[in-house]
Amino acid sequence: MPDLLVGAPISADDFPPATWASDATSNANIASTTFIAGTPSVETTFVGPTSGAVLLSVGLGASDNGGTNRVHIAPEVRLNNVGGAVVLAADVTTRGAGVPGEASANAHRSRTTLLTGLTPGQNYYARTMHKVSGGATADIGVREIVVVPTPLGSSAAGEHVKALDYPPAVWNQDATQINNPANSGYITGTPEVSVTFIAPTSGRVLLVVGGGLGNGAGGDRIFLSPEVRETDAAGALVLSPSVVNRGFGSDNAAAAFHYGSRESVLEGLTPGTLYYAVVKYAVATTDAGGSTQDIGCREIIVAPLP
Repeated sequence: MPDLLVGAPISADDFPPATWASDATSNANIASTTFIAGTPSVETTFVGPTSGAVLLSVGLGASDNGGTNRVHIAPEVRLNNVGGAVVLAADVTTRGAGVPGEASANAHRSRTTLLTGLTPGQNYYARTMHKVSGGATADIGVREIVVVPTPLGSSAAGEHVKALDYPPAVWNQDATQINNPANSGYITGTPEVSVTFIAPTSGRVLLVVGGGLGNGAGGDRIFLSPEVRETDAAGALVLSPSVVNRGFGSDNAAAAFHYGSRESVLEGLTPGTLYYAVVKYAVATTDAGGSTQDIGCREIIVAPLP
């Protein structure tokens, strides 16, 4: 897509406005184990950009007074309006966020994924959908959805696009379950979840890692974090994995999968250079349990920033 734009003036269709919706109306004692919209519906409309790709984020604040039921939120996308054909069905494993059933007070999380294959200029409708893992005592305090066109643009209308200004956003995801890893140091795992990308003119990218993490015994944490190198897996190290600085981690008491992501900005890249980014994972061996953590999904997104 960038090759089609090189040298052309940026038009309104290239970077339609980002949209979002948020609502803090309480939805208490949710009993549905299938996805519902809730009241009021948290929804937005957006126009497919020239790239055909958008960053799609959902977030929530939720808990369970009963202490055993998880709350999940995921995006749904349709053509035009709520009655339109489904483009993306709600699915917490691949696109959603969730909180553990053990939480007695609201936990707040979000998750960002890249939605591709959209039709430029087409009107779309997006909303949050939520459900519980069981019971009827879980509550949601806030829900939100964000849609951002990619490549990530600014007020550049009328300027001429250069090849390095907006290389394509890239992402990779795998839902192969990894059970009971014991590594305290970060490893790639099988299959590898990685991408290669070209650094833009700005030398800055949005870096997102996320997925689904849990622990069958409910006592150990597990972490996902990005590693970045030049060119490929054997290239010079640019960014070491660190859950503290850029990673996503499970709760100490998470007895089942919960879902989310973490976003950060990586700066100082060399424009035009090829980079390699991969999701790595490690377990917290200092916790009270013993290697009973599990991974349900891993993902990584790299999107150019102006």
